[in-house]
Amino acid sequence: MKQQTEPCVACGEETSAGTPLFSDRHTDRTSTGAPRYLCSLCMAVARGSRELHSDEERARSREELEKAAFGFGSFVPGGH
Repeated sequence: MKQQTEPCVACGEETSAGTPLFSDRHTDRTSTGAPRYLCSLCMAVARGSRELHSDEERARSREELEKAAFGFGSFVPGGH
């Protein structure tokens, strides 16, 4: 199965299904109807947040999401 890439237009971070940034990404359409994606961190900046995200913040956010997903999977029937 081929995975379709859906990078954030601002930072280039992958936001496609199966990635940690998929759940809270923002989707918009261009005038031609093609989709554009923004990760939640870039969306905060676009909405006027004064804080810029660094690579360390992005890595920490990704780690927290992965830990939460692992914890959730351990309590769900059939989880690992």
